[in-house]
Amino acid sequence: MVAATLADQGASDTNILNASRGVRLQSLVYIRWLAVLGQAFALLLVHVFLGYELPIVPAVLLVSSSALLNILVTLSSRPATRLSDRGAILYLFYDALQLTGLLYLTGGLTNPFSLLFLVPVTISATNLSLKGTVFLGLTTIIAVTMLALVHEPLPLPEGEIRLSNTYIFAIWSALVLGTVFLSIYAWRISKDSQRMTEALTAARFALAREQQLSAIGGIAAAAAHELGTPLNTILLVSEELSKEFTEGSDHAEDARLLYDQARKCREVLEQLSTKPDTSRFLQNDAHHNYLPLQSLMELVVEKQSAPHATFRIHNVGDPKTQPSLFATPELLYGLGNLVSNAGEFCKQAVDITLNWSERRVEIIIQDDGPGFSDEILDRLGEPYTSSRAGKGGMGLGVFIADMLIKHTGGHLSLGNQLDGGARVAVEWPRSQLEKADPYL
Repeated sequence: MVAATLADQGASDTNILNASRGVRLQSLVYIRWLAVLGQAFALLLVHVFLGYELPIVPAVLLVSSSALLNILVTLSSRPATRLSDRGAILYLFYDALQLTGLLYLTGGLTNPFSLLFLVPVTISATNLSLKGTVFLGLTTIIAVTMLALVHEPLPLPEGEIRLSNTYIFAIWSALVLGTVFLSIYAWRISKDSQRMTEALTAARFALAREQQLSAIGGIAAAAAHELGTPLNTILLVSEELSKEFTEGSDHAEDARLLYDQARKCREVLEQLSTKPDTSRFLQNDAHHNYLPLQSLMELVVEKQSAPHATFRIHNVGDPKTQPSLFATPELLYGLGNLVSNAGEFCKQAVDITLNWSERRVEIIIQDDGPGFSDEILDRLGEPYTSSRAGKGGMGLGVFIADMLIKHTGGHLSLGNQLDGGARVAVEWPRSQLEKADPYL
């Protein structure tokens, strides 16, 4: 039951991380309403108050079509609707076409509002896929090029400055380069932000699962303790009953069966609470798990499932001054990720060295594997950077470990040994580990 619950939660976490980001439809509706109001105000100002002769009828029809489309979208969709990538691209594609039509009627690139071409492609680069951003970017470049060649003249009064073809070419160049640069820049920044958000979300999920498992262990230990006394009573009474009944009678067999079943229950509970290769004796509250440093590392190593690896723990500091610390889920899971990574890539052995002084505590994890590849060594700790050459998962293990260890006040350093193999060092101020409250 517990395993099924955890599996379901893991699947749910994956669905959350892989969910389509898309764009909220209501946000695009608001942006379009701003565009419609701005376009209507500009047409009114230029045509009515400034007296410029514009093709006002087709221009008003274009603005009205956007307003009508917005009304239909608002009436037919729920406010919380999120558009798919393709739906958002089509939505922005229409906006680009509508703007092209308006600018064609009002001077083409000589119209200073041609700068608005950058809006759809920026929205796409920030929120949508690279493919959709490239499509809108090409659409913008084609539209800008057409407007540079073909457009209705800007209805300037006699004697006003006329823009030369050279200046129009400069505007075209600025819009094209701006589209390309802004698309790449916004897309890159957005993707980095999304990757960091996903990685932090994964770290929170991992920590929550570790806390849940720790709580399950505490509940199991408490149950074993509470059930021990009544089971011992049942054993004693059933044993006495089996002696009082006549040998071979039905009552004697029932009493003996009751004794055997109660004895099995006691063995299971003893194994659950005292088995040396389990951490079930940990309580769900870290305040009760104040352990020596070596005991903490032994708990971390016990959880590893790497049958080909031998884990060796070495104490370098003075045993009399060994630090004690709270076994918080952050420490257990953060160090567990690093030890698990070493066990996965080692050839035979993983050496864990514990060192401490009056001011600092250090844990060094070394393996005899291939080590970290040179091309990603400087990027280790970033989300979705695989830690070893040739194999590895999503690259979140080191990132999550780094985040959790920083949360405990520690610092993580990664590198390779001179004779091969990875070397991971974690260092804390001793006062940070031996503090009175594990959550301060």
